[in-house]
Amino acid sequence: MFLLFLLLSHSTDANALQNDKEFLIETKSLPSDLNFMPTLSNGHLGYTVFGNAIFMNGVYNGHAGDSRRARIPNWLNVSVDAVFQHKTTEEDRFIGYLSDNATVDTAYTLNLRDGYFRWRQTYRNATGALLLQLEQRTYAHRFFNRALVYELLVQRELTEESLALNLIQKPGAASEAFNFTLVNLNNPSSNDSVAMKVLKGTTRVVENEQFQKAAKTVFIVFSDNFTNEKTLEMLPGQQQLYYRFIITADEVATNAVWEMQEVLHLEPIEMLRTHASEWQKFWQEFNITIQGNLELSKTINAGIFYLSSSLPALNTNQANKIYFGLSPTGLGRGELDADYEGHNFWDTEIWMLPAVTQMSTKWAEALLKYRLKHLSGARFNAETTGYKGARFPWESAFTGTEVTNPCCPEVAAQEIHISADIAFALQQHFAITNDRVWLCAVAWPLVRKIAAFLEDRVQLDAKTQIYHVRTVMGPDEDHWNIDDNVYTNVVFKIALEFASLTQAICSAKKLSNQNWIKIAKNLIVLYDEEQDFHPQHFGYKKFEIVKQADVILIGYPLQYPMNVSTRLNDLDYYVNVTRTTGPAMTWSMFAINFLDVKETDKADYYFMKGYRDYVRPEFKVWSERALNYSGSANFLTGIGGFLQAIINGYGGIRFYRKFDKSVMEINSRYLLPSTEAYSLNGIKFADAEFSLNISAIASTRLRCLKIGKFELELILSDTTYKIYEGYSSK
Repeated sequence: MFLLFLLLSHSTDANALQNDKEFLIETKSLPSDLNFMPTLSNGHLGYTVFGNAIFMNGVYNGHAGDSRRARIPNWLNVSVDAVFQHKTTEEDRFIGYLSDNATVDTAYTLNLRDGYFRWRQTYRNATGALLLQLEQRTYAHRFFNRALVYELLVQRELTEESLALNLIQKPGAASEAFNFTLVNLNNPSSNDSVAMKVLKGTTRVVENEQFQKAAKTVFIVFSDNFTNEKTLEMLPGQQQLYYRFIITADEVATNAVWEMQEVLHLEPIEMLRTHASEWQKFWQEFNITIQGNLELSKTINAGIFYLSSSLPALNTNQANKIYFGLSPTGLGRGELDADYEGHNFWDTEIWMLPAVTQMSTKWAEALLKYRLKHLSGARFNAETTGYKGARFPWESAFTGTEVTNPCCPEVAAQEIHISADIAFALQQHFAITNDRVWLCAVAWPLVRKIAAFLEDRVQLDAKTQIYHVRTVMGPDEDHWNIDDNVYTNVVFKIALEFASLTQAICSAKKLSNQNWIKIAKNLIVLYDEEQDFHPQHFGYKKFEIVKQADVILIGYPLQYPMNVSTRLNDLDYYVNVTRTTGPAMTWSMFAINFLDVKETDKADYYFMKGYRDYVRPEFKVWSERALNYSGSANFLTGIGGFLQAIINGYGGIRFYRKFDKSVMEINSRYLLPSTEAYSLNGIKFADAEFSLNISAIASTRLRCLKIGKFELELILSDTTYKIYEGYSSK
């Protein structure tokens, strides 16, 4: 049995997908920093448009803290460099560049609904007549997910002259990570054989010899032998020209070759259709529609696109390989320090996973399965640092052992809250799904070892019988070597309580570890009774500047019980001592927590600050830091916080367990700033899907879009209603 507790007041009917304007991001100019070009991915391969790198899921190079995503040169970075003009006389003499006698207009478009980037160049003569139009597209194919595609479509009106189009390829420098060799995999005896250029790449350094016995090998297949430059000709009388250049890649050669053969057999329109249809299915199953604010709608859709595109395509030509996690800047980045080397952090569980789960619970399960797959690495980390159980590293990559950058050893040593963060994420997933099979198969093996580490890591004061967590760093990385960080201690409590609950359900004896319960009950959470607020850690001095959201996270997302006055005091205090150069997601958390205490003006201010200061205007790409400050590009962590502010803040949706039931509670819903209405479509709960619609002029409406296998009840104003497919609370 599931319960939905709702306190409803405003809304409008759910809209289907809005018109194309919300899904088209168009500009005449590129960002001055090309790091803020769109990043395209399909969960297997990723790249940044006009960038110098392609990355493959799970492929890293470098030892320990030097491990980072292994860069494949971006051979897909192809574009028309120039159009040459000839005159069709007997001598067919050369006239020059077409642009010498024409004006050229260039427009760039990111199509979010269909999942591709396009740039279009239009040539017109002095009278304005159309001479030529070049349309170039690039995308990471969503169904044939071993394939990356570049397409060129040329159309012209006047056809008397012959044209030569010069294509150039800018893959960047030779790879620092791979040794590449040319190999022959073509089968002359096969009737289906297509002549292909194939490269074999082998990484140079393994991450950890104990957990990675051999270097990684990848195979790159090219649709033709395009290297550096290529010339395409349009003959007199020819009005149209089409060219495509495709790269496929996999760790298994036959997979890459077969994918290429499959794609090359498709007509151009079918190749694009099979890609776009997968994106369209995604948008039909999850979307946030906005009325009255086109720019916000585009920002939301772009954020959803960038976050979801780094996740593995759910319907593919060939089965996905194991997914190796969602790093802060996604699959299309990861070589640079600014990209956090493509590593996985607490960003996954705390900042991105709540939004990702609402997009697809399968994606959530893939991310949590990554942690289970790397449990042995976490146990190794605990053992080598002198503790029992599983100590998940602050940064993990291929092996699950610690790969934090050598710059920051104190971070690896002290940000131990990540293990408890993973347990909290497991708890939230169980609250959303109530899947007991998953709980015992995935969550229990993880939380039992996490709890063993936490049990070993706390220290008991024999006199007071109070437990402490000493020598740590909390989310605020400006303070280290501290004791009893409030966030760390609260998430420890939650992890130990969840471990004891899971043990009672999944263990053979159906009993809870009493020591875990004892520690959770007696673990100190610092509180200043006189000033009615939580000091960030023992010895914290008021007015000390902090880097980012820390204490306020115990309100949301941790949902730690406290008086409203305490929560408000925490917010009013820490919002004034958080440094302005902190990361984007901090302000989204202030927005959510201010909504919970009904400070809507402050919530609106920090919600808008949390995206307006961090989103680059051309393609709505997020930066880790505010504009005019250096920071990571395509910052998915910031996007995750932003989407939580909409879904869990303004939408008021929360999940938890109560009396052995899963609860979705919806309260404190508010209209998004500068909008007329909005709807959240595809909310996942209890194997069912819902839409929530909020408006300034109509009552809030909850609808059941799809029912699952569980019996659901809605409790509204002390009245219980049974939920069925198509049910509406209006």
